[in-house]
Amino acid sequence: MMFIPPPMWWCFGYCYNPYYTPFSYLFFGFLFWIIKLIIFIVVFIDILRRDDLDTLEKILWILIVWFLGIIGAIIYYLLSRRNSKTKGNNGKNISSN
Repeated sequence: MMFIPPPMWWCFGYCYNPYYTPFSYLFFGFLFWIIKLIIFIVVFIDILRRDDLDTLEKILWILIVWFLGIIGAIIYYLLSRRNSKTKGNNGKNISSN
């Protein structure tokens, strides 16, 4: 006797779906984890190389990025780039001519 799966409307698409495999979720989860790790390493190196931050500020930024993850990295880059554009020679505002 051959197995005939029930109609798709009966199980709302979860009975047999060739794209619903644990491997695909594991692969994309691993890929997302690798991307997060690379972003954290890049931000971590950028924070440590900055000379305009004190030691306490560097520790605080590292903790923010550590606990907030991708959102913390985005906040860091938005705030650090804005601060570096407004500061010119000796902290003077270079945007005003």
